[in-house]
Amino acid sequence: MPGYRSPLDAYRDDLARAHGKKRLAAGDEFWIILSTGLRRLSQAPTRSRAPAARRLASAIHALATGFSDAPSAQLAATPPARADDSGRPAAVAAALARYGDEAYVGAIVTQVRGAAADAEEAGAVVLAREMLTDLSALTPHATPLDRGMVLIQLGRIARTLGNLDSAFDLVTAAGDIGRSAGVRELEVRESAAKAILARTRGNYPEARRLFETALEGATDLGLADVTGGVHQGLMIVTAEAGDFDTALFHGWQALSVARTEAARAAEVLGNLAQLCAKAGYDAAALGGFTAALARANAPRLRLPYLAGIVRSAARLGDVERVGAAERLIAAEANDAFPFETAGAWFAVARARRALGDASAGDAAARRASTIAHVHGFYEIAHRLETEIPIARAPLAPGGMGVIRSLEAWTDSPPQEPSVFSTAKG
Repeated sequence: MPGYRSPLDAYRDDLARAHGKKRLAAGDEFWIILSTGLRRLSQAPTRSRAPAARRLASAIHALATGFSDAPSAQLAATPPARADDSGRPAAVAAALARYGDEAYVGAIVTQVRGAAADAEEAGAVVLAREMLTDLSALTPHATPLDRGMVLIQLGRIARTLGNLDSAFDLVTAAGDIGRSAGVRELEVRESAAKAILARTRGNYPEARRLFETALEGATDLGLADVTGGVHQGLMIVTAEAGDFDTALFHGWQALSVARTEAARAAEVLGNLAQLCAKAGYDAAALGGFTAALARANAPRLRLPYLAGIVRSAARLGDVERVGAAERLIAAEANDAFPFETAGAWFAVARARRALGDASAGDAAARRASTIAHVHGFYEIAHRLETEIPIARAPLAPGGMGVIRSLEAWTDSPPQEPSVFSTAKG
């Protein structure tokens, strides 16, 4: 099917949401060239697509290597490289150079989906949608699993853009492919995606039911990425219900799945730390945020983790740690991430006021308020109230085991803590 927007217009739409940024990532030329090339391929007669794909592969390869004369014949003789070995552009180029060879349809789908996911992560969500829409049109003979995975990813993008009905229809279509072709994985992923949609709409009982269905299927099939994501989803919905023991159990399971991936582990740890803070266990929250910070490089993640450290340390009266985190916030504050930066200064303001330093609190509040008003972050601009202590929720031994493990991370975040029993109850 045809795309919704021209690739350049799509990228402009993405930039328009990025608060005045001129580009979203250092490698965005690759995404624009790829998306533009895919659009032209999807509009070309079928008989013309293979040579056009080889020209596109040559252009991408030239961008990736810095040479302008990369012969497409050389590319076609090279099997597609893994993105983590040679970089995404080289892998995409090698796959596209074999367009028309049925044996490489799966490689094309995998590599373009990866490029679209990279674009999503950087904020080029509309551009990623255009890539995937054209990819779907160009690979009608892909396996049912590959076709369904494209639809699942398009559903995720639709959800990100706030089009929840479209997201539901897309993931349902993926599940229908799975039911028709006997590919259970697509049905499992459909349940996981619909659970997130239910949570987004605030239907937590339905979200929990769908997450549990997805967890059973993902466990049976050994789908680690789904298992980890579903445990994380169950952590969130059970925490909302006040079932902190179950939430901690699922959070710990999500962390166990993600431990070999630093970025994913950082995200799970950040969520676990937030859960501990909500349950009133500030030392564990501090350990979780500290461990998350040690595993995160991107400012969009580090600034919220530093804000969490400031809040938890202030509740514990740890002035030294609040000061250290505040210095890091000052060093890492970034105009490219105004929401995260304003939120971090907001946390400092509340922490300093809670510790009795009104002058420092007012200075941080002015910084937070200025950024918040410039960008219309009203939820920050109107929440400069004093920190309120949270009573500790009673926990069973399993939940307390997770709490103790996270507390052990406070002063040695790169190390693995001792693993306590996390059985529910």
